[in-house]
Amino acid sequence: MLKTLIFLVLAALPLTAQTQQTGSTAANVACPLPDSAQFTKAAKSPRMTAQTTIGKTAITIDYGSPRVRGRMIWGGLIAFGTVWATGAHHATSITLSRDAVIGGKIVKAGKYGLFTIPNNNEWTVIINKNHDQHLADDYDEKLDVVRIKVTPTPLEKVQEELKFSVAASGINAGNISFAWDKLTWSFPLKTL
Repeated sequence: MLKTLIFLVLAALPLTAQTQQTGSTAANVACPLPDSAQFTKAAKSPRMTAQTTIGKTAITIDYGSPRVRGRMIWGGLIAFGTVWATGAHHATSITLSRDAVIGGKIVKAGKYGLFTIPNNNEWTVIINKNHDQHLADDYDEKLDVVRIKVTPTPLEKVQEELKFSVAASGINAGNISFAWDKLTWSFPLKTL
């Protein structure tokens, strides 16, 4: 018993000496530093999902959601007249669990890239067979399934984060909407 007590006292001496030198408490000295991963900032363009079921068709849009952060978006960060991934980092994708009609064409069930060509008064929305790419780096017009013309409309308030939404407008009908910065647009679809 005496040996155990002496051992404990001797083991505590270096801790006491360190505490006195640094002015900290023993509890602070004994605590390990937290893993640096705990200090990482939130992603500036987190991956987001918009999804719903219209009729019997599940529709999912997966996209990177950048923030405006005081930047000039249209004609600045996002160039007019060029194909854009319609989000950040990895290309935006749309998944249909069953066939649907988009832009007057039947789009088979599956996963597709959703690209746009922004312009001042009219945008082109593109559903493309290649969904697995960084931004629009590997975009190939030959793989387009359908192109739709949409008219952007101004928003009253700035939409800070890029946002897609999918909403039913009837039993087998709905709309896919986009909003970011000071504009929004949407297009209809019908499920089969």
